[in-house]
Amino acid sequence: MANTSNTDHSSNVRLAESDSVAVDMCGCGTLQVHLGDLSLRLPPEMVVNLVRTLGTALASRQRILAHRAAPEVLNANWSGSETPRGKA
Repeated sequence: MANTSNTDHSSNVRLAESDSVAVDMCGCGTLQVHLGDLSLRLPPEMVVNLVRTLGTALASRQRILAHRAAPEVLNANWSGSETPRGKA
């Protein structure tokens, strides 16, 4: 958790910046995540959890997109003699 004994919220340090995202550290240790017009004040532990969750989401998205791009994988386990039906 952020150090609550330091209540200096006026001096921010820019830690990282890209085209649409910036991260500042408040004097109290809280991270300020700026996403366009949205700003979030988050304790560092929550940012770590957010990064981990977003990484998992991106990996899952990639698997789903790869699965959709290779329809033959969907039919690889087809055991019937009929051709699987799709849209007419």
